[in-house]
Amino acid sequence: MLPRVGGAAPAEPPPYAAARHVLRWRAVRICGVLLVLGVLTRVWLALHTPGPEKPAPLRAPFPGVEMYPHPSYAIDPQSNVTLTPDAFPAAMPEASATLVALTKAYAQGDPHRGEIPGKKMFLLQAQPPLVAPPWPARAPDLEERAWTWHPWTREQNGSRTRAEDAERPDRQPVPRDWRPAPYDQWAPPLVALSRPVRPLPRVQHAFPSPHRHSGQANDRGRDAMIAERQLLVRSAFVRAWQGYKRHAWGADEVRPVSMKPNNNFNGWGATIVDALDTLLVMDLHEEYNLARHHVYDIDFHYIGGERSAYGQHDGRVPVFETGIRYLGGLLSAYDLTGDALMLDRAEELAQLILPAFDTLTGLPVGRMRFDEPSNFTEPRGRHESVVLAEATSMLLEFTRLWQVTGNRTYFDRVQRVTDFIDRNLTAKSELGSLMTTRIYPESPTLGGKYTFGGQADSYYEYLVKEHQLLGGRLPQYARMYGAAIDDATEHLIKDVHVVPRAPALAIFTETYGPKARYEPKLEHLGCFAGAMLGLGARLLPQRTRDLNVARRITETCWWAYNATRTGLGPEEIVFYRPHDTDRFEILEGANGTRLRGEPAGNPMTGVRYGAASYYNRPETIESVFYLYRLTGDPVWQERGWQMFAAWMTHGLVASGVSALHNVHNVPASHADSMESFTLAETFKYYYLLFSPPELVSLDDFVFTTEAHPFLAPRKGRWARAGHVPPSLRTWTPPPPCDAAGDTYCGGERLLRGGLSNAQKHELHERWLHRNETKDRIPMRIQEQIASILSSQRAKAQLQAEAHVQAEAESSGTPSGTPSSTPSGTP
Repeated sequence: MLPRVGGAAPAEPPPYAAARHVLRWRAVRICGVLLVLGVLTRVWLALHTPGPEKPAPLRAPFPGVEMYPHPSYAIDPQSNVTLTPDAFPAAMPEASATLVALTKAYAQGDPHRGEIPGKKMFLLQAQPPLVAPPWPARAPDLEERAWTWHPWTREQNGSRTRAEDAERPDRQPVPRDWRPAPYDQWAPPLVALSRPVRPLPRVQHAFPSPHRHSGQANDRGRDAMIAERQLLVRSAFVRAWQGYKRHAWGADEVRPVSMKPNNNFNGWGATIVDALDTLLVMDLHEEYNLARHHVYDIDFHYIGGERSAYGQHDGRVPVFETGIRYLGGLLSAYDLTGDALMLDRAEELAQLILPAFDTLTGLPVGRMRFDEPSNFTEPRGRHESVVLAEATSMLLEFTRLWQVTGNRTYFDRVQRVTDFIDRNLTAKSELGSLMTTRIYPESPTLGGKYTFGGQADSYYEYLVKEHQLLGGRLPQYARMYGAAIDDATEHLIKDVHVVPRAPALAIFTETYGPKARYEPKLEHLGCFAGAMLGLGARLLPQRTRDLNVARRITETCWWAYNATRTGLGPEEIVFYRPHDTDRFEILEGANGTRLRGEPAGNPMTGVRYGAASYYNRPETIESVFYLYRLTGDPVWQERGWQMFAAWMTHGLVASGVSALHNVHNVPASHADSMESFTLAETFKYYYLLFSPPELVSLDDFVFTTEAHPFLAPRKGRWARAGHVPPSLRTWTPPPPCDAAGDTYCGGERLLRGGLSNAQKHELHERWLHRNETKDRIPMRIQEQIASILSSQRAKAQLQAEAHVQAEAESSGTPSGTPSSTPSGTP
């Protein structure tokens, strides 16, 4: 209480005031002592608690709480830490027994050191002769009711535009959209597309001598070694190709162990179409000419095989796989040769796929049936989802088809998909601009997990590659790609930390959201990311820092190969998180106390579990190839050779290269599978890794997700098909095939699209089976079934005619022209 001015002096303070003052200072002293003790405790813990790179010694006290209370482990993009030879052999809980077993197994050559055992080397050096496939048994004649021919000619069915029209996309009118509001508001970016193509930064390393195998000017010894490796890769490819020709010509695949055909992708001969450009890159033009006969014969309207949509065969076509394997293969062959047959077949197939985009949002359906009128109506309900990668990964294929035909209809379909995701779905993401594996377009909502692995991978890959294929005309793709990688760096890319002697490991993790735990999973499918990040670092000057991250991701994928007993990478690995307390063995100590023992692993230390199969996948060698071409560092050629040596050691058989059941078992058990991407992708990347750097340069070509090279823009214009760099031999059309001779000339009807021999045999067997089954059904039931089917067909036809009429009125095309057949500019 303040004294009054001019008043009496203040009274003495009460006795308890002094005591309170003393207690206050004692409390302050006690708090100070506790603070000091807390600091000292933290220092002691920091010195004695094991870090993420150094497990605790055996029998150290087992902690009762998490060692790392803030588990982020975000990658440092600037870190130069790298893998060293000390990382191998990888640490395993039973390392001594493993080393003894491998020493015996690899007595004739250890692929971990780039050695190929003598028996397998003999197979590689004894390349089988290239002979035409055996003349197939003639299929019986088909009844007219069994099959309908669908003629397709460029004059009647092709685009009424020329390739030059792609330089002026604004001249092609924009048809009225049939969709209701608000889905009818989309418009193509005509102004941006009409700008001149600007030169992009060079991608490939400036090799001193790009025409030499080593890329170096004065290293003849290394030139000879790399050239020999290239020949061995080519020999292995020829063996696999010849095995397919001999045992499964016309089928989708060959089973290389049992030497039997396998059809699981529409029955159109996926291996042939997928490998067309590999034959050309390897200078096997005569083999390409043989393959042309099959391409000529395929009837795209006939869907065969045991399964065509990752399940039981039901007549549906997997849109994504059909686009990347068949359409991409045909377009790449056209780019490398200028062969008009490839363009015609590509456009015919694209027109069959186009109705998949006839949805409210424009995002394509995942499965569809050709030649059904219902394809021209809205086929998807509001509660159905699509897989992110499937809906967005025909971007390059349809863009290149627009560039070589001049018909902007193809580009509009895929650009609409990008715009819908950019404007309507990225705002729904919980992790910045990252997308989930499943999207519900009409809601619109997101579902599934955030990952760069399966079901999401090629969405991100195609953003940066579309930027390159468009020559940077649309800034949208660089923006979307850059935002996605920034958000992935913040939320998904993490250091591994838990593998002894391998501090450089880093992966794209996966998670279900910002509040969910992340899963430290390394998928083989996700190992493409090293190539993607490296390409983006070269194309986009503001992203040069990503090249270091690309190196670390690729090193991790290579570690996954070299760390296994076979030297081949498993389908997936799930690491322990550094703060997982169960990543150490738990031992029982005295008095019931728990002790922490050796670090756990299955089978490598630091690995929680995984899928040990190997399917001849290309993603890791793809990134190794890109890192070599981007940096010029020969260490990537050596790492790639170790991978190839392991592949040949365990997978090479008389008729190809087999997938494996378990990469941790030696001797390996063959899975008797060789998917078409083995010849289309895996062999191509190995071959190019050991080829002169000028062959299929990354400055001249853009690789699709199926490794089909498309010509990149040149001198401010779209590249002209067939105008390949001098490093590739120009293709010359072959003379007419002598059908009366012993050489296989293709089908039997001499009609384009008139059924391959394999298709005709299967169709005949189906027809016989159908008639046999029909004979067992009473006539009354047959009439009822026929009446129901006739009614359904009539109803569907009326819906199709109404939709076609509406499209024709809006675009000015004749009413008899299906809406899926793009007319272009007259």
